[in-house]
Amino acid sequence: MRRIDRDFSDNDSVIEACINNSQVIRLSVNDGEVPYIIPLCFGYERMQDGRRFFYFHKNRNGKFYELIEKNEGICSFELEGESSLFLDDAKMTCNMDYASIIGKGRLSLVEDEEEKVHLLDNLMEHYGHKDFQYNKAAMNVILVYSLEVKELTCKATRGWRLKHNCL
Repeated sequence: MRRIDRDFSDNDSVIEACINNSQVIRLSVNDGEVPYIIPLCFGYERMQDGRRFFYFHKNRNGKFYELIEKNEGICSFELEGESSLFLDDAKMTCNMDYASIIGKGRLSLVEDEEEKVHLLDNLMEHYGHKDFQYNKAAMNVILVYSLEVKELTCKATRGWRLKHNCL
């Protein structure tokens, strides 16, 4: 990482704030010469032992599903918190206040129906809809995936950290 002053990869409060502030996770899987990237809504949990998991749902059809199988669930991911442009009129410069996370992990299909419901509840809670009632027929059609984070890096500017109370 070029900007060591923005490296917060070991700072749980910055990482958690960035995740909570993010609306989309982008997953990338190998598709030969060019990565295949897909933006997704997500849920998130941090386990007692410190492991991190992201959750999302997809249907059984499509390129992404095929590539997950082909790549044995290995993927990279990216999240970004809100960003804002700031101008320094005196220096005649501009920059961005931001936080972002980039990492690698392993995807696995969630088979257990109770766990699927728990993880979808988790996803809906991330977007402020904790008590959402699911269409039971749809539960048979969608796939729920768990992404176990194997490594991550987190970058954040001072302005973003100030705004999100994680200095």
